[in-house]
Amino acid sequence: MPIMAKITCMDFYARVKELAKKTKNLSLQEFIYSVGLNHASYYSLQRDGNLPRADEALVIAQALGTTVEYLLMGIEPENRIKNMLDDFQAVIDQYRNQKH
Repeated sequence: MPIMAKITCMDFYARVKELAKKTKNLSLQEFIYSVGLNHASYYSLQRDGNLPRADEALVIAQALGTTVEYLLMGIEPENRIKNMLDDFQAVIDQYRNQKH
């Protein structure tokens, strides 16, 4: 998956819900309360197709033991460097092909 992957709100919320259950054995509502976020605001953002503020996303990611990048794009932390190198190699290859 390239670094410039499309970010979708529904994927973010699905990942949060999945990890809350998987890592904390909590429902989404229980998890939101446990990290001190406003339940109504969280669901309002989700319903309207918006993402939480950066500071809230960071709190969520840290509580779930993951990264904001994973929640947003599904890129596992260990794959990040490989994806960046792959993207860089693609740019180099494209440049080389333009020279010929």
